[in-house]
Amino acid sequence: MFGIDLSEMLLIVAVAVVVIGPKDLPKALYAAGKITRKIKMFTSDIQKSLDKIIHEEELSEITRNANLPGGPNLQFEVERQLAEEEARKIAIAPNEKHDATD
Repeated sequence: MFGIDLSEMLLIVAVAVVVIGPKDLPKALYAAGKITRKIKMFTSDIQKSLDKIIHEEELSEITRNANLPGGPNLQFEVERQLAEEEARKIAIAPNEKHDATD
């Protein structure tokens, strides 16, 4: 844990008991826990924001690369695949009606 050995941790606890006092030690530990929790929440929010920014940048890079002259035109490709799918549905539909009448 943070590179602190057991003997070092015991020394820190002993100094804390002497400096803070056994009566106020629980309050101090509670306050330290609240501060630690706030720091973790803050860093978590920052990490989420950075992940979102990175994701958006990756999407914009993909879009830029897709729209380069001479590159694959994704809009055309999507429209072509949708048209092919629609044609397949139309081609299958008469066969389904024919099979139902047999």
